Amino acid sequence: MTREDDDRPIRLPDIDLFTSVKAKELTFGRVPEKKVRYEGDPDHHTESEVERENIPEDPEEGVTYRDVKVSWSVWQRIVHPTDEDADGSDPAS
Repeated sequence: MTREDDDRPIRLPDIDLFTSVKAKELTFGRVPEKKVRYEGDPDHHTESEVERENIPEDPEEGVTYRDVKVSWSVWQRIVHPTDEDADGSDPAS
């Protein structure tokens, strides 16, 4: 597998995680705080995606949502300081 703009191979993620949850009914007594943090060394490139069915991105307190599903995917690639794309330069040059 290569990138469209050049012949360098695409590096697969070091972490590829998927989870999902379903509920027949869901009512929030208090709307939860949404927060995702990625910290640590070495550096990393992270992408995530959330898919929702029958529930808005910002649910309302006291509203009952039915037949809901939320799926979350995250892809993370560890970036070592010697990696070619760690700072946009090629370490061999």
